[in-house]
Amino acid sequence: MTISVIMSVHNGIPYVENAIQSILEQTYRDVEFLIVDDGSTDGSAELLADFAKRDSRERMMTNEVNLGLTKSLNKVLRQTQGICIARMDADDIALPSRLEKQWNFLRTHPEIGMVGTTFEWINDTGALIGQPTIMTETHKLHSALIRTNPFLHGSILIRKTLLDEVHGYNEKFTKAQDYDLWLRLSSLCQFANIPEILMQKRMNKTMISFQDEREQMRFAVKARWDAIGRNDYPVWTIIYLVKPFIASLLPLPIVRWARIHLFGQKIY
Repeated sequence: MTISVIMSVHNGIPYVENAIQSILEQTYRDVEFLIVDDGSTDGSAELLADFAKRDSRERMMTNEVNLGLTKSLNKVLRQTQGICIARMDADDIALPSRLEKQWNFLRTHPEIGMVGTTFEWINDTGALIGQPTIMTETHKLHSALIRTNPFLHGSILIRKTLLDEVHGYNEKFTKAQDYDLWLRLSSLCQFANIPEILMQKRMNKTMISFQDEREQMRFAVKARWDAIGRNDYPVWTIIYLVKPFIASLLPLPIVRWARIHLFGQKIY
């Protein structure tokens, strides 16, 4: 088995069916798809079970109670058999050649431990609403990581040996668990983002980043602080903790206004 795709689902209706289908229809076929239902109450568990009956590549696990994303990902990660691990979110879409192109990239770039992709934003109905600027230069990604997260969590493909070395996700991080993981990996390998659009990221106000944005920022600050404490980055990079720390204390309407009007970031 080459690639294990892992997904956690909590009340994923109405988007999870399209997300699953986009993985099962990938051009690269040597894949197992492990999904954990994290205490859903909306019929997601029944939908996942139905998919598992139709396609032997899907394996389903169930949390009787909601454990949260971090613990759920570690639970499913322990059951993977692939030499590489791909992440997928329950409301996103993987374009058909995503896994094939990522696997070919890692296969031909042994120095790279994790590769993400460029992506575009879609709305609730699947309509295209924008495309962010993605950093793709490998030599810039390590230095940029201490000040920003340049990877879409649901787009990454990572070598399993690296995840084993850092013991997966840190369960103390209920938010920004991906960012903390990248920072812990930064001393072990190089990173890359494929410049081609291979993912569609759904933007809606039920997303974690909208619901718990202040907590996300606080965990991101902690992840940076921990990285500096491990001497993975020089002490002077502590300056990159200041802005998100202040932002985490401000009312969210002010933070979002500043993003749009001062920093030119679009909020969909």
